[in-house]
Amino acid sequence: MATNAARRPIAAVATAAACAAALSLGLAGQAAASAPVRSAAVASASAGAATSAGTVSYATWLADVSTATAPAQAYLQQRVAAASFSGKPAIVLDIDNTSLASYFNPSSYPVPATPPVLALAQYATAHGVKVFFVTGRPDLIDLVSKYNLTSVGYTVDGLYSRNPLQLLESLQSFKTAARKQIEADGYDVVANVGNSASDLAGGYADATFKLPDYDGLLD
Repeated sequence: MATNAARRPIAAVATAAACAAALSLGLAGQAAASAPVRSAAVASASAGAATSAGTVSYATWLADVSTATAPAQAYLQQRVAAASFSGKPAIVLDIDNTSLASYFNPSSYPVPATPPVLALAQYATAHGVKVFFVTGRPDLIDLVSKYNLTSVGYTVDGLYSRNPLQLLESLQSFKTAARKQIEADGYDVVANVGNSASDLAGGYADATFKLPDYDGLLD
């Protein structure tokens, strides 16, 4: 699907409005609850400097993401080496400002991948670990989301997005229910990676890894 060049003009026409809607609708109403996190998201000095200025550079963000993602990569490698899974192994990734560098590419399509997260996903795929995406985006742009993800190098083994009724519930509740369903389908969610507390809270993951959001700047 993603390799069919004829579909690209259609996706490109819809993207600007659709992705803007996804970011506003999909990331609205995030819950404030927190979850146990295995790794520090970002050095506090860096986060403080970014939020006090009301912005953050791509270079700073990428460095902080690399720091936060490294423990996830190490943890997944350890679990793969030990083959210690309670079901079919899987990881769960958020999309915006986790898998894709959405904040830094507001008008680009396809939105570029976040390099350390892409490396984590590609390692997972190469070692038989399924990659599921759980996003606050509305399901009406699923084709746009899937095309973007696959075109920048991700394998999409599953995409969970919100239908109109689910847009009315809290994002944390939706994402928790999605992971619960993944595990009910026989998977062991080895790692859950996101940049917001609502991406991570609620359980149904062996470990969680939080990327920087700079006090909500990248939510």
